Amino acid sequence: MGAQSLPLTPAPLTVEQAEAMSRRQIKKHHVAIMLLHWFNAVVWLFELSTGAALIASPYFRVAPYWYINMVTTFFGSRANMLRFHIAVGVTWVIVFAVYVTFGFRTYVRTSVLHGVRIHEQPAWRKFLALQCILFQNEEVCLDADDVRWLKARFLRVMGRNHEPLPPQGLYNAGQKLFAWLVYLAIPVIMLTGLVMALHLISTMTVAWAVVLHFVAVGLVLSGLMIHVYMGAVFPEEKPAFFSMITGMVSELYAYRHHFKWWREVKMQEEAWKLELQGASGSSGVAPPVAGAGSVAAKCPLERTEAKREGAWTFKRIFRAPEYWPPYVAGAGLGLTLLATFVLMGQGLGASGAFTRYLVAILAWVAPNYAAHSSYWSNYVQPGQSPLIAFLVFEIFGAMIGGFVSGWLAGRVRIAVDKGPRISRRTRYALALGGGILTGYGARLARGCTSGLALSGGAVLAVGAWVFMLAVFAAGFIGAYFMRRYWL
Repeated sequence: MGAQSLPLTPAPLTVEQAEAMSRRQIKKHHVAIMLLHWFNAVVWLFELSTGAALIASPYFRVAPYWYINMVTTFFGSRANMLRFHIAVGVTWVIVFAVYVTFGFRTYVRTSVLHGVRIHEQPAWRKFLALQCILFQNEEVCLDADDVRWLKARFLRVMGRNHEPLPPQGLYNAGQKLFAWLVYLAIPVIMLTGLVMALHLISTMTVAWAVVLHFVAVGLVLSGLMIHVYMGAVFPEEKPAFFSMITGMVSELYAYRHHFKWWREVKMQEEAWKLELQGASGSSGVAPPVAGAGSVAAKCPLERTEAKREGAWTFKRIFRAPEYWPPYVAGAGLGLTLLATFVLMGQGLGASGAFTRYLVAILAWVAPNYAAHSSYWSNYVQPGQSPLIAFLVFEIFGAMIGGFVSGWLAGRVRIAVDKGPRISRRTRYALALGGGILTGYGARLARGCTSGLALSGGAVLAVGAWVFMLAVFAAGFIGAYFMRRYWL
């Protein structure tokens, strides 16, 4: 296969081709990069474990007290733990400084960028050109293919797109975004850490350094959790995880997930073969084409701008009949919970709202009983309706949101979801009985899956974790006996 005959986009492979490519390995990472990667992993493990234990203030605490006491006991005192945290951080700064100083030309800057004139580019391409100059590494520069990849990947996670992803280089767009985050946050973490450890400049500077340090660490940690999940758990990306141990990936993985990089490697192999044959003159090697490793191809200055399809994207996400994937819905629920804490000063809930509905009925039908009951009287206040509460309005908002979501997706209809082996009457009886038991259990536990599990779990309440473990255990046991009604 000559350089000119290499495909510009991934083509379907036969079984024999895929098997042959799976047996061939391609070198992806240098030893120095792998060592630095695992050095960073160990440093972050130590720094996060001790950093979380150092924050003991009740206003900013992120770890439960039992963890703080355990780590403090291990080090003997908080002072020793702080010294260890600072020593590891300083070591990290020194190692990074040595790596950048002596390995800049070999590992950090993969090639010199020439002819990048930002002032001659349109607004969108000015940004794309600036990132190449800022990072001095075209392998982490986003281009038009990466923008399309992010859009297609997002729609695929949402279950709204099953089209092939645009070809990627040595790193895909998600890995590049994480590299951006790390490149920008690490200097902030290092500088603010030194200011905090050495109490540099002034007290006000140290105070601001604390804030910036926490923000930068939080941002990197959020990206790190996704990075670890995608690399160590997500099946499609596991070869990338093991490449940080062996430095190699199979040619089949490179072809399917990093096609532009695979094409570049194959063109370099062809050029090397021609050179060995003595045909590496001015006309012996085919010139690189777009996407084949030249700076002009990798840096997005020659890329065409992707079309704006905002209306189409909205339609694919919100007007599709499929349900959202649990990962996306979970992330959205987490952001909703965070917004509720910020705006309302409390978390989400559901069973409390139904309790207030019942109290309102009792206060209207039997006011004396409601006022003197040891339980219901907690919700009855003179001159104030029990319905004046955030949870009451939250339930109405959830009902409206559910209706709008179903209407947009075309799912608004009257139906009974049941298995083929039970009648509607049995389904109604099971729903009523399950609802009664769930409501009683929620009030007995002083919260439901929203008020206790989500809101309690967000503030690291022990009861929330016990409750959710019990819910999952009961759910698995109940499914064993009830599955025959649904399958």
